[in-house]
Amino acid sequence: MRYLLILLCCCSFLLSCNDGDVLNVELDFDKNLTLCGSAASNNYILYDTKEDPFESLTLLFPNNAQADRILNPEVSGSMESMSINNSSIKFIYRTYTGDPNNYICEDIPDANVSVNNSYTANNGTANFISTFIDDDNDGVPNDLEFVGDSDGDGIENYKDSDDDGDNVPTLNEKPDPNNDGDLSDAQDTDGDGTPDYLDTDDDNDGTLTYFEDQNNNGNLFDDLATGAAVARFLDDTVSDTYAVNFVRANEFTRTFKINVTLENIDLSILATDSFELGTYEKQ
Repeated sequence: MRYLLILLCCCSFLLSCNDGDVLNVELDFDKNLTLCGSAASNNYILYDTKEDPFESLTLLFPNNAQADRILNPEVSGSMESMSINNSSIKFIYRTYTGDPNNYICEDIPDANVSVNNSYTANNGTANFISTFIDDDNDGVPNDLEFVGDSDGDGIENYKDSDDDGDNVPTLNEKPDPNNDGDLSDAQDTDGDGTPDYLDTDDDNDGTLTYFEDQNNNGNLFDDLATGAAVARFLDDTVSDTYAVNFVRANEFTRTFKINVTLENIDLSILATDSFELGTYEKQ
C-alpha cells in the first residue's frame, strides 16, 4: 500500500487556499493498468481505478510513432519517455460519485457517474519500459528449451512449436508426459537418447518422420500401415517414403508488459519525484 503526501489547497467550493493545509491521502491503486484506444484512435489512455472512494489515475498520449514503439516493441526492454504538457500528453487524478470504469473510455459517459474533482498535471515525465515474452506453448517451459534452432528453420526453439521440424508438433511428441517440468522422461520412441520432439526419425527406421505422412495432410497420426496399431512414424517395421509438401505453420504467443513510471509530477494537490503508475499487460 502506497501513501503519497497530498498538499490540499482547496477547502472551499471556489477552491480557495488556506496556507498550511496538509492531508495524507491513501492512493492504494492496484497498479494494473487498462488501455483505451486502438490503431484508429487519435489518442490512447492508460488508467487505473479504485473504489471506496471512487478514484482514477489517467495518462493520455497521442497515437503516433512513439506510441507504436511503446505498444508494439521490436526489442524487449525498450524504453521511451514523454513530457507531460497538459495538452497532447496529460496525467489526471479524479474522484467520482460512482464506478468510473464505465466512464473513462466512453464517448458518452455513464449518466449515473459524475466527476467530483479533477486535477491535471502541468508538467512531469512519463517513462515506459516495454518488455515481452514469447512462448510456443509446446509443453516445454521457455527456460528449458534448448538454446538455438534445432531444425534450422530460422525460428528459435523457445518460439518454435515444432522444434525438430518433422511436422509433428512438439506438444504431441510428449516432451514432458507428466507435466512436472522435468524433461528427463520425454518420450523417446526408438531409445536412441534423443527425445522424439528433437528427433527427425522418431522410430529410427531410416525414413525421416516428415516423409511418413502418407496422405500428405499434416497429421501423421492418421497414417497407419495395414493392420498396424501405431502410426507409421512410430512404427519401425515400415519405412515407406511418401512425397510430402505440407508444411505446418508455426504458432507462438507474445505477451507484452508495459511498465509506466511518472517523474516530477506537479498537480495542484500532488508533488512527487517519482512513483510507479503501474503495468499494462496484453497478449
